Order: sequence, then C-alpha cells, then structure tokens
Amino acid sequence: MDSGRLAQLGLEAREGAGGPEVHLVLAEPLDNPVGQRQVSRVVFLVREERLVPISPPEVMGLKAIALGAVTGRGDVESELADAFHEHLFHVQRRSAELRALGLAPRVDPVSMGLSAHLSEQGLSLTLVADRQGNFQVSSAVRQGQALVVPPGHGFELSEFRERGALVGYLAALFGEEARTRAPTPGEGEGVLRFSEVLRAFGERALIPPRSALELLVVLEVGGKPYRFAAARVSGRTFRGLLAGPQGKVWAERFELEGFPGVIPLVASLLKVPAEAVKLIATDPPQE
Repeated sequence: MDSGRLAQLGLEAREGAGGPEVHLVLAEPLDNPVGQRQVSRVVFLVREERLVPISPPEVMGLKAIALGAVTGRGDVESELADAFHEHLFHVQRRSAELRALGLAPRVDPVSMGLSAHLSEQGLSLTLVADRQGNFQVSSAVRQGQALVVPPGHGFELSEFRERGALVGYLAALFGEEARTRAPTPGEGEGVLRFSEVLRAFGERALIPPRSALELLVVLEVGGKPYRFAAARVSGRTFRGLLAGPQGKVWAERFELEGFPGVIPLVASLLKVPAEAVKLIATDPPQE
C-alpha cells in the first residue's frame, strides 16, 4: 500500500500483528444502542487498496472501504458510519423476522452480532447473521453430539414464511427428515407421502397462494444418500436444497414452471446420467 495515498486522505499506517493498520479517532462517535456505549476509535487493516474494520467489536465485519472511493478522512468516517447504521437496520429487520418465526433473537451487547437458537426433534442449531444480514448455521448438535457444519450454506431468512419451512430446509442440510413436530392425537403418522395426498384429494385440489408447502425426496447416487427439500416461498415460487454426505450441494429459488424435476436436476448437478439417480422408497417414520 502506498503510504502517500494514505497521507493524502489524512491517514497514517502503522505496522500491526496482521499487517499495516490505520487507527482513526472519529469526529462523530458511533452509538452502540445495545451495550449503551460509544465507539470513538476504530482500527482498520489495510488490504488490497481497502480499509477493513477490525476493532472494536462493534465494527468488525463491516463492509470494507475502497480507498479509491474516498477523497479524505471525512469520507472514510462517512462510509464507516453508513455501514454501521446499515448493520443496525439489518439487526432490527432480521430480529422482527426471527420473532415472526417463533425464534428469540439475541444481540450481543459488545459485538452487536445477531443470533438465534433453534431446537427441533433432537436437532439443535445456532443461527448467526453477518453484518449484511445474511444467515448461516454456526453450530449444530444432534442428540447431544456435535455435527460438522458444511461450508457455504448461507440462506435468506425472509424466504421462509413459516417456522416449519425453515426447519425442513435446515434439517435436510444436516441429513434429517423434515419432522417439525409430534403429531396430535388422531393424526397417526407424522409424515405423508405426496401420493397419499393426491389419492385422497385428487389432482384438481387447489393449494391457496400463501399456504405453506414443504416436500422432501430421498435419493441415492453412486451408493451415497442425498436429500432434496423444497419449501414454498409464495405462489409458484419455491426454495430448493440438495444436500449430500458433505453437506449442501445446491440451494436456489425456482419457479414451478421452470423446474425440470428432481431426478433431472440432481443428475445435472452431480453430472451423472439420470439412470444413476435412484429414488429411495423410505417408509414414513413412526412417532
């Protein structure tokens, strides 16, 4: 990094444990409304023509500031303040979405990081949001045993309008069938085959536009188990997930009209012929 460029911006770099650092005393401190304290000094790590906030905890993980996009010290403070207030907005918005799903949001008073705990049928998950409001699973435990959390499994919380849809999606990610609750007396088995629904109500039965709908398909490819899960977002839009032994393989939104079918999709994603994808006829689990 050219120290002359930093000097033009009214900044000075010093060598830190992780490389060149910039220490900045803010003219207008940032307010941490959760921890009831102010942030008046910020440390940035200089990385590839960007200022990356690393301290204090309130700013760690905020969007990096491109040096080419600022003309002075005031611009740096302004960019930092915008990213900080955007994070506060995401915390408020995502907290409301968590409550709507019956989950209790937790905001750390020091880092202001947002998290929530989800426990269903022996699967215990900790969900955390980054500074841009994107969620992922940080830890998972099944029946008291810690599970390996697969990388690259972020998800958009607002796509899940019902708690059951979120549970089904995450359960499929960790190789569990989407069993979100015990049946009430008289319900019998907790899981239905779609063929049973068709047989009972016929092909002309309608599903209202905002009704929840979740589907799970168990497959085998090359002797390895895979699970395809789909949760209705709204109307004819679904959120799909394909998970295998190593975790998530694919996760995207799709429109029903453009969906090729489970077997063709899996064959395309795994680059195998359709004949290599086998549907597993598992019996619905007994409660």
